[in-house]
Amino acid sequence: MWRQLLPYATSFDDFISPNEDSRLEALISDPDSFRQEREILRGEVDRILKKALRQLPPRERYIIERRFGMRDDSELTLEAVSRILKLSKERVRQLEREALLKLRLALEGMRGQLLGA
Repeated sequence: MWRQLLPYATSFDDFISPNEDSRLEALISDPDSFRQEREILRGEVDRILKKALRQLPPRERYIIERRFGMRDDSELTLEAVSRILKLSKERVRQLEREALLKLRLALEGMRGQLLGA
């Protein structure tokens, strides 16, 4: 299969066309720049999310942080969170649902920051 593609292979050092001085590598972005941009965007999203989370009551914030691994990168089950808080799984599920709704509303209110305005 790969041998069929070999005639179409080219090098980054090849010229874009016979009439131009530019090489193909000039058209291809630096992969590190994408990684850096992703890290910057991730940091900005994290900052905005933390700001929205601060608007939640402490217990709801705790549930969201534990359920989605925001505290120590380990996501806990409803059962695990219910044992920690000494609440039923159903009550934790209800609080999580309420918290997610509040979080969604808070983020919608911050839409301008999310869109870079």
